[in-house]
Amino acid sequence: MNALEVNKLSCGYGAKEVIKGVNFCVKEGDFLGIIGPNGAGKTTLFRAITGALKPWKGNVLYKGNDISGIEPRRLAREVAVMPQILEVPFAFSVEEFVLMGRFPHVGRFGTLKEKDYKILEKSLQLTDTASLRNQKLPELSGGERQRVILAQGFAQEPRLLLLDEPTAHLDIAHRVRILDIVRSLNKEFGLTVIVILHDLNLASEYCKRLLLISEGRIHKSGPPEEILTYKDIEKVYRTIVVVEKNPISGKPYILPVSEEERRRKRD
Repeated sequence: MNALEVNKLSCGYGAKEVIKGVNFCVKEGDFLGIIGPNGAGKTTLFRAITGALKPWKGNVLYKGNDISGIEPRRLAREVAVMPQILEVPFAFSVEEFVLMGRFPHVGRFGTLKEKDYKILEKSLQLTDTASLRNQKLPELSGGERQRVILAQGFAQEPRLLLLDEPTAHLDIAHRVRILDIVRSLNKEFGLTVIVILHDLNLASEYCKRLLLISEGRIHKSGPPEEILTYKDIEKVYRTIVVVEKNPISGKPYILPVSEEERRRKRD
């Protein structure tokens, strides 16, 4: 069964069309990475999928139902969104912040029950944030904060997790740690994942399928081995690369070629 369907989707800002007639579907339990150069329309597509941006044409269906017609609280019981930038106006503790993921199930003024606190503990353990529970969000490092946001998303008990650049501004250790957690949720709980990534090598290692976006359209979709070819990368990103196989995983690994090396090769 398809968890998400995007049908002939067009949208943008003002008079500018950014996404132009995009079609794709995501099966339950899939791990889809959306990649493409800056300005290709990845975040605009993400906003349309989450319902934050209204389509001009076409629609987005979650389990066969148009997301625009699903009551927000009901949708939040099934779909968790991890945006690239999350502004938290108050200095909540980690525990308070993660418990907010239970609001769709109990209501803003509802009473938290034993089950909710059990899910809190499970979410903290899965994201390795239990030791941070009493710390305030502004006190956390970038990597810790991303894990806490992920913990809140998991506390929603979603069936679909949407992430916009969850590894942005993190060092390589924290990038791997975040994506290891997401992959474990995908494998162990059958959680459907859609993630936007700039790092092509991380996309190659962690995603089952990739959607390569170029100028608001889908250039190509499929497994990393079919998408991350030097021809497709050079055409879409307009730069020279070498694509090799990761000696451990066997997945495509992209090596950029500097202008100096290009000149040296020509000479």
